[in-house]
Amino acid sequence: MERFNAEVFITIARLGSYRKAADALGYTQAGISYIVGNMEEQAGFPLFLREFGGVRLTPEGETLLPHIQQLYQQEQAVREQMDNIRGLVKGHIRLISFNTVIVCWLPDILRGFKEKYPGIDITVTTCEGPAQGIRMLAEGDADCGFLATDSAASDKIDIFDLRLEPDVAVVAENHPMADAEVFPISEMGKYPFIGYPEDEAPYVYKLAREKGIQFNQIMTMNNDYGHFSMISENLGFGIYPRMIVENCRFPVKAIPIDFGSSTPISLGIRSYEKGSLCARAFVDYVLVQKL
Repeated sequence: MERFNAEVFITIARLGSYRKAADALGYTQAGISYIVGNMEEQAGFPLFLREFGGVRLTPEGETLLPHIQQLYQQEQAVREQMDNIRGLVKGHIRLISFNTVIVCWLPDILRGFKEKYPGIDITVTTCEGPAQGIRMLAEGDADCGFLATDSAASDKIDIFDLRLEPDVAVVAENHPMADAEVFPISEMGKYPFIGYPEDEAPYVYKLAREKGIQFNQIMTMNNDYGHFSMISENLGFGIYPRMIVENCRFPVKAIPIDFGSSTPISLGIRSYEKGSLCARAFVDYVLVQKL
């Protein structure tokens, strides 16, 4: 069947004209006639009857049509799979993430992913707030991303829960609570608090309201290391996922807190089923990691 062109056969049958088929497929009319001639030579019988104003299938051509349609569908499936394979050989992912994951997980994740898929380039954009991250994924401004939220946060995108990370209070080494075994709720309103914009740490503020905590928030910043710099100078304390503090080089201490606050960490993609092959490969890779 090496000289049998299923696409040309089906297009001519559908349009009833060599000229129209040539225009639709980007051939010359002479080229279409040559392809048909080769197909009829291979078949051993005519496939099309030329008549005034166009062509139509011969009875033999009519018999072949459903089989040629199946052949065409199979060819399309092969081409699609070839495109998919090429997509993993060379592609691009627009990844968003909040700082905790960028610092604590992303270097190891990207190192392993790039070893497996060296031809896929990745652009990483910082996005602290889960609401903003969900919006970027839903609107197609990013392909996939790490979010400080859980799978119940939105039905607009697909979200995969990864981990529930305990929160800790972070204080300077000379803070009055630095040697405490826990930082109790009853003490939190007594000390200056350095916080995030609420939409970037919604779980902390939501739980604080539920527990009746009145933060003495003296400063609002949206950068982890800006926070730690201020905290290390004893300007206030903050509440953060434990793992970011474990990677902090500032002279600060992490104190467990007594009201069970945790930060959910998830991986989002607009649609896993319809997402790019590269983005799905990244999601698949992350989901099998021990995070």
